[in-house]
Amino acid sequence: MEFVDQFVALTSATVKADRDLDQKEIDTILMLAQSFKLDTEAVAKALETKLYQQDNPEYIARTVEADNKLVLMQCCILVALADNKLNLKEVEFLNKINNAMGLPTSTFVLAIASICQNNPNIQIEGNETK
Repeated sequence: MEFVDQFVALTSATVKADRDLDQKEIDTILMLAQSFKLDTEAVAKALETKLYQQDNPEYIARTVEADNKLVLMQCCILVALADNKLNLKEVEFLNKINNAMGLPTSTFVLAIASICQNNPNIQIEGNETK
C-alpha cells in the first residue's frame, strides 16, 4: 500500500474515532498532505470516500513501512488534537494504531504530551481540574 493511501486511511479513521466529524480535523489532514507535498486535491477526494467507508485501520497500520510509522502516528495524533479535545475513544483508537505499528507506548504518550505542552487550550477527557 502506498504512503498516500495509508495516510488517508489512517487519518480519516482518526477523524471517525470519536464519531464526530470535525472540519478542523479534516483541514489538518489537508494541511499535513500539503506539507508532505502530496496531491491535496487527490487526498481531498480520497478523504471524502474514506470518511464513509469501513476500513480496518489496524490492518493498514501493520502494513506501514518502518520509516513511515512514526510520521503517520504523529499525523493521527495531530488530527485527533485538531479540535483541541482528546477524548477516551480517540485515545483508545490511537493506542490501537500505535500497537499495530509496533511502536513503544512511550513514543505514543510522549508525542501527545509534546503537542499538549505547546497548546494549553487542549482539553483531555478525564483530566479536568475543578
